[in-house]
Amino acid sequence: MDVLPPPDYPPIKPSEYPQIPTRTPPATLDKLHAFCVSGDIQKFREVLDSPSSSSEGFDICDFYAIMIEAIKRDDAQFIKELLDRGLPMDPLYALEAIKVKGKDALKVFLQNGWDINQPVSELKPPVLGYAIADEEMAAWLLDHGADPNRQCVIDLTPFSFAVESASISVIHLILSRGGNVQKGQLLHHAIERQSDTIEVLKTSH
Repeated sequence: MDVLPPPDYPPIKPSEYPQIPTRTPPATLDKLHAFCVSGDIQKFREVLDSPSSSSEGFDICDFYAIMIEAIKRDDAQFIKELLDRGLPMDPLYALEAIKVKGKDALKVFLQNGWDINQPVSELKPPVLGYAIADEEMAAWLLDHGADPNRQCVIDLTPFSFAVESASISVIHLILSRGGNVQKGQLLHHAIERQSDTIEVLKTSH
């Protein structure tokens, strides 16, 4: 029996993707997203406070994409508004902020009780481990209480990631801020480096 090739369907446009069901009406989310993009915090608040929003009901947890948009713009007022209205903090928001060098976003998270040393997940260390490619960002996190030795469930720390792939200057920075060579399986991670392995091994011992 011959196997027929799959039918040549045209590609699906993003607008045609199946929508994830939300309690908040999609039109309301679109409107709020547009106000976030335009930076109109007043209109944003008016929609949230309007009687129609109250009667239709909305779930603040549906506002994830709007939070990501606000973080990309490093717009502290929208981030604060969403957190003040009950949007739960998620380590992924901090990772997004690090990606775009969003220091204002990170400040708002810290002011709202975010633990900078909370592991991203059971198998992923805190966010410092994801800032090691950017010395300025790594220094900022260290200045604001990031612990390079904080482990997740396994023996993996932000310093582990630094030893594996960061520049020598970032490794020196972390050592100067209390990086512990006894934690995080550093020898194993140093061997995984693409370059400067010997220099890192000397630095870390």
